[in-house]
Amino acid sequence: ITSLYRMRLATSAATARAVAPHSRHHRMRTIAASSAAPTPAPAAGAATSGVVSTTTFAQVEDADLLKACAAFLADGPFALAPTSGGVNNHVRYVDDATGARRVVRLHNNGQDTARVIFEHAVLDAAGRAAAARKLPFAIPKALKSLEDGTSTFVVLPSGDAACVFELIPGTLPKTRSAFEVGQATALMSACLRDAEANVRAVCPTSPTSVYRDIFGAFKNKGGSRDGFYDEANTNAGLDEKRDAVNRLLDAIRALEVTLADIEAKGGLPSTLIHGDVHYDNTLVDEVTGEVTGILDFEFASYDWEFMEPAAGLSKYVGEQDPTPFVKDYIRGFVSESNPSEAEIDALPDLIKLRVLETVVYFVARSWAKEDDISQLALRAENYAARVDWIDANADLIRSTMREAIAAKKM
Repeated sequence: ITSLYRMRLATSAATARAVAPHSRHHRMRTIAASSAAPTPAPAAGAATSGVVSTTTFAQVEDADLLKACAAFLADGPFALAPTSGGVNNHVRYVDDATGARRVVRLHNNGQDTARVIFEHAVLDAAGRAAAARKLPFAIPKALKSLEDGTSTFVVLPSGDAACVFELIPGTLPKTRSAFEVGQATALMSACLRDAEANVRAVCPTSPTSVYRDIFGAFKNKGGSRDGFYDEANTNAGLDEKRDAVNRLLDAIRALEVTLADIEAKGGLPSTLIHGDVHYDNTLVDEVTGEVTGILDFEFASYDWEFMEPAAGLSKYVGEQDPTPFVKDYIRGFVSESNPSEAEIDALPDLIKLRVLETVVYFVARSWAKEDDISQLALRAENYAARVDWIDANADLIRSTMREAIAAKKM
C-alpha cells in the first residue's frame, strides 16, 4: 500500500483548474448503494418497481478492492461481500477483523480523477452544511487514509481511484416512502445551496456536464449532437426496439426547442445540485419509512436547482401507475421548499430532460466502447412510456405542486 499514489482533496488553484469537463477518455459511470446497509427482500405483498435495473459488464479484481481497504482500515484481514444495488462502479461491503462493516468503492469512471476530486469536495462541504442544518438523515462519509490522515481517496497502481465509506443504515425504498423521499430531496437541495460557495472555492467548475446541455455526455467523449443521432439511428443493437428508440429521438428533438426557449427567457435558478436523488439512491428505515441516508453524489454539478425534483420524479413516472407516487413525492418536496412559478411551469419538461439525457448517456457509453448498447435497449420502451406519461399528465404535475403550495399557506 505504501506504493500507492495518494490524492488529497483539491485545495490549490492548480488542482481546481484541473477539474474541468472531461474528454472522451474521461468516462462516466453510475453507482448505487454506495454506503447502504444490506437491503432485505421485499415484504410479502409489497409493491415492486417496474423500472429496469441492470449491471455493468466491467469487472474488478478483489485484490484491488482489498488494497483500497488496507489504505483506510487498520484491522485486517478483510472480507468482501456483495451489495444489493450496485450498477456500474465496483462497490462491496467490507468487514474487518473486528466485525465492523463499511463500504469500499472502486471508481469505474475511466480513471477520471477530476470527478472524484469534485465529488469528495461536495461530500466534505455538504457534510458540514448538513451538520449545521441538523439534517435528519446521513450523507456518505469517506474515511481518511491511514498514511496521511487527510486523503479521502487513493489512486491504486491501476490508476483507478478508490475509497471507503462509513455504513449508513437503511433499505432502498423503491416506491415506498415517496413523500419522505421528496421531503428529503428538498432538504438536501437547501443543504447544497449552503455548501456551494465552499465547493466553488475548491472547484470553480464541475466535471459533469449540466443536464440542460442534453448532448453533454456525448460531447464529453469527443462526439457531437449530430454524432449522437447518427449512432442512435444506426446502432444495430437497438433495431429490435427501433419504434421506441424513434419515439425517444423525436422527443429529444422537441425538447431541444423547449430548452432553448427556457434559456431565452432567462433560464432557471442554478446552484450546486446532487443531480441523482431518487428512490434507488435513498435509504429509509424499514419500519418507519423515514429517510436515513442519501447516497451517490457522483453526478453533482452546478445546474438548474429544479433538476433535483425532476430526477426523483423521473423514476416514479416509469412505474405502472405513477400518479399516487408522483403526488406524494411532490407534496413531500413542497413541504420543505418554495418553488417559483417558472420552475413549476418547467417541471414536466425537466422530468423529460432527466429521462432523455439518460438516453444520450447510454448511447454515448456504447459509442465510447464503455458498455453495451443493450443497457439502453433494455430500457427503451420504459423510457418512451415515461415520456408519454409526462406529456399526458403535465397539467397534473403542475397542479399538484400548486395545490401543495396553496395548502402549505393555509
